[in-house]
Amino acid sequence: MNKEPFFINFPTTLKLISLLVIIIISVFIINLLGIVISLPFWGKDAMSAFTGNINLKINDNINFYKYLQIINQLGMFIIPSIIFAFLAKRSISNYLKIKHRPYLYPLIIGIIVMIVSMPFINWLIGVNETIHLPGAFSGIEDWMRRSEDSADVFTKAFLNVTSIGGLVINLVMIAVLPAIGEEFLFRGVLQKLFKNWFGNIHIAIIVTAFLFSAMHLQFFGFFPRMVLGLLLGYLFYFSNNLWVPIAAHFFNNAFAVTVSFLNNKKLIQTNIDSLGNVGNNYFLIIGSFILTIILIISIYKREMSKNREENIIHPL
Repeated sequence: MNKEPFFINFPTTLKLISLLVIIIISVFIINLLGIVISLPFWGKDAMSAFTGNINLKINDNINFYKYLQIINQLGMFIIPSIIFAFLAKRSISNYLKIKHRPYLYPLIIGIIVMIVSMPFINWLIGVNETIHLPGAFSGIEDWMRRSEDSADVFTKAFLNVTSIGGLVINLVMIAVLPAIGEEFLFRGVLQKLFKNWFGNIHIAIIVTAFLFSAMHLQFFGFFPRMVLGLLLGYLFYFSNNLWVPIAAHFFNNAFAVTVSFLNNKKLIQTNIDSLGNVGNNYFLIIGSFILTIILIISIYKREMSKNREENIIHPL
């Protein structure tokens, strides 16, 4: 029996095309299964919502939209990444760099980076929101702002929970699945492919971060989300273990979900929009940026030191 990976002789361009085909097929099949499973619970309206023929009122159908979000995570990110990794190397865990437990240091530093970078990223959100397209593209800008407002409505509806059960579902839907799925696809698969394609890891990280942000279809949060993608990309590159950016990504999302829950319960007065917001305190903003860079570089130096001691070189 031939156990060689299916993609072993595929050039990188063909691998990228194959990945796109896998994603399209996966989304189609998982959505089809999602429709079948949802029919007993939500009826024909669910099928129409899946196909985009109608838009159900979100507040009246919040559970359905949460279900839809979970289906999308599985079909677009998690399953395609696993299939591609198997076809590329047979050993899914080896290809995605999840076989070994990460060292504690990069794991902790990755989470700290998410906290320390908040003032800089929040400042960048404010800058991004002030960007306007030229007058000739005002129609496009209006469309983007409407899309942003629509996404904001969904986010607030998803986070509007006060029960422990609702919190757990949100943590799974907003933190666990996106952290695993998006890191599998963007850092675990795409960053590696782009590194081979461009022959430069830094270009690969930048392009992957660009696509990571673009995928969310939220222009007025594009640059801060791209910076987040850059941080996650370098966390993966320097630690050589995908669990590190997965943990950081999970913490970033779970922190927002938990703060929102506590705010809904009136246990705290802080909401997610004010997290890490230091206004125009440029001392803290610049300090946040510099400290974030230092922390990420510390992972690189520690990894290089460990590799020299063990005389090991870890290719991406």
